[in-house]
Amino acid sequence: MLSTIEWTKLHNESVEDVPPEEVSFTERYPRTAREIAVRAIILQNVIDVAYNLQHVVDGTDAVDAETMIAWFQAQGIWEAVTPQEKAFLLSPTPTLEQCHDFQQHQEAEWTLLWMIGKVEALGLPTHFCDGLRLADETIMPGLLTDIESFLSSVELHDPGILLAEDDRTYNLWCYALQDRRYNRPLPYDLNLTVLYERRYAFEWLNSTDEWDHVTCDA
Repeated sequence: MLSTIEWTKLHNESVEDVPPEEVSFTERYPRTAREIAVRAIILQNVIDVAYNLQHVVDGTDAVDAETMIAWFQAQGIWEAVTPQEKAFLLSPTPTLEQCHDFQQHQEAEWTLLWMIGKVEALGLPTHFCDGLRLADETIMPGLLTDIESFLSSVELHDPGILLAEDDRTYNLWCYALQDRRYNRPLPYDLNLTVLYERRYAFEWLNSTDEWDHVTCDA
């Protein structure tokens, strides 16, 4: 069975940590660095609530979602929280399935952070992101802290750099769907969850759709 590196090479895609820049592409994406940064902050903290609420179901303590909501409001980003995220945060009875669904978006958050220069490289989709680094306040603002310095520090990669990773992610997603459709074996170390969440983040970057309404069709 092929590895992800071998499979990627077979399809003539880059296996570098950061694929070569498409230097001729200069068209700006519709999202700004600040908009991406706000989305990453919201995801980070909704994901934290999801992890902690799962532990509540398991019988341990949880982060106070009301405190999280108040912080979003104080920082002026509550309106950027999506309807699904608001419903989850305000729900008195969140389910384990809801918690799991939001936890998966950690990989999309990691991709957003790469777009704005807070993560060095994505590499091939073979492993989950470094969750411990997401707790590092040099990457993300701490809970209940002011977010303005973080928002002011981000810078969107040049369009050609974004396009190179965008194209690779899209192409690998298409190849994976084709292989599944025709019952061909996927690479033994390919992480489909990671690949899907990266695709989700890039689809959002490419469009003006709300986060809740992103689709990853091939």
